[in-house]
Formats: sequence, structure tokens, C-alpha cells
Amino acid sequence: MDEQSREKMIKKVQKQRNIMNFLYKRSKYGGKASAKEVMLETEAGTVRTLWYGFEDETIKPVYFDMHGGGFILMSADADDAMNTSILETVGCKVISIDYSLAPEHPFPSAVNEVYAVVKQVHKNAGEYGVDPDHMAIGGHSAGGNLATAACIQASRKREFGFACQMLDYPPLDLATSPYEKPYPKGAIKPKSAAAYDACYIKPEQSTNPLVSPVYATEDDLKGMPPTLLILAGRDSLHDEGARYAELLRDAGVALELHEFPNEKHGFTYFRSKAVPDATKLITDFFSKYLS
Repeated sequence: MDEQSREKMIKKVQKQRNIMNFLYKRSKYGGKASAKEVMLETEAGTVRTLWYGFEDETIKPVYFDMHGGGFILMSADADDAMNTSILETVGCKVISIDYSLAPEHPFPSAVNEVYAVVKQVHKNAGEYGVDPDHMAIGGHSAGGNLATAACIQASRKREFGFACQMLDYPPLDLATSPYEKPYPKGAIKPKSAAAYDACYIKPEQSTNPLVSPVYATEDDLKGMPPTLLILAGRDSLHDEGARYAELLRDAGVALELHEFPNEKHGFTYFRSKAVPDATKLITDFFSKYLS
């Protein structure tokens, strides 16, 4: 795709996004979260975050969450139900990061913001009532990509570490064209996926491990924390998730891989019968590593 075609696609996506955001805000998923909104000052700028459980001033583990939406849609408020379940069941505190969206803020804006938020909280853990040795990170769809990118950065920089990571049907290979990926019934249309990718990155960035973690080096992956990876069978991203699972295993990472063969991408956001099972997998996983 030449630059002119890419710019046209981005403008078209922006118009579509305005409509989708309007409908999203009117849906039950677009309401304000029950958490405290905190505008956190970080080395990457001011980042909107939602804090759960911080009225309790005792030192507790913390989970950093990132929402889905293809890097261009939704907000941290969308994860309220899941984050409330994690707060109540696991007992840890939760910070949901409302990272900047593409195309106005393309890669690496969101990646840098997520890492900067974690770094800021880790640096001031005592002030926030957070246990810096028991930090988890995770996300849904694009949020899962950002979560494991943060783990790669943590592995490289060694400024802090994570007790575990949770990746819920994440995109992990933006270098392969969506038209070349599987397209099971109910999957995101390749045209839409290609547009999302074009909004987030330039073609020459596609094999950067912070964009496409399947291109991470073995040294990057050896530093990964224990990982929960959830895949949906009716998802064009399934195979790259399975590939990432193999890479993590080969690097010696403790991995829990769970597949939901009949589910579509984004199923944990919707009224799927599998949501309770997936939620329990997530809360059990965090309970195991954050206790």
C-alpha cells in the first residue's frame, strides 16, 4: 500500500470511528467505570487511568489492565466489569490505563504510555499502597499486545518486573497481512483489520517486537513472566497466538494456554456463555501469582 492510499484509508477509518464511538458510548459498554479517575503524570506525559480498590491504603498487589479496540477504539471504562471481578475475587488493586489511540497517536505512543504508567507506580509504590514485587499486567485484544510489549520492555530495561501477564486473544503479528490470515466465520473482516493496522503503524514498523511480539528475540522472551494466554477459535488472530505460545514455551516461560474453540474475537466483552469460564481462568491465574 502506497502512502497516499494509506492516508485515504486512515481518513475513512476516522469517519467510521466517530460513528462507532457514538454507538459504543450509548451501549452498556460505554458507560463510565466505577473506579476513581486519576490523571497520572509520567515521563510519557499525562495519562488517564482508572484506579480500583485504592480506598484501601494497605499495601497490596496491583494489576495493570489495557482495554481492546484495535488500537483505535474504546476506552478504559469498557473493562469495568472484568476489573471489578478481579478486584473482588483476587483482592489486588487494579489500574486500567486509558492509553492514547491511533491514528492521532500511532505507535509507539500507547506502548510508551503503558510502560511509563507502570514505571511511575513502581517508583512510588509505597505512596500508592502497591506491592512493587507483585505487579501483574494484561489486556484484551490490542490491550494484550500492549501488555506483552511492556513485558518485553521490562525484560530489556530491567527497571522493574512483573509477577505474571494475561493476554486475552491478542494481535501478535501485524507484519502478516490480514488477507493472509485465517478467516473463520465471525472473524474480523480482513479489510477492517488492515485499516486498523494502517492507523497504528507504518509498514516498516511491522516487525518491531513491540508491535509484533512474535518477532521478539529469545533473550526478550526468556525474561517473560508466567503467562496466561486465551485464544478464540473463530478468530483470525488464533494462529499467531498459538505461535507465540510455542515461542514462550521454547524460551522456558511458564505458560497456561486456554482455547475457546467456538468463540469469536472479543468474546469476553459480550454476552457469550464462555465469559464466566474465561473470567474464572483470569481470576484464578492472578490469585496464583499475586498471593
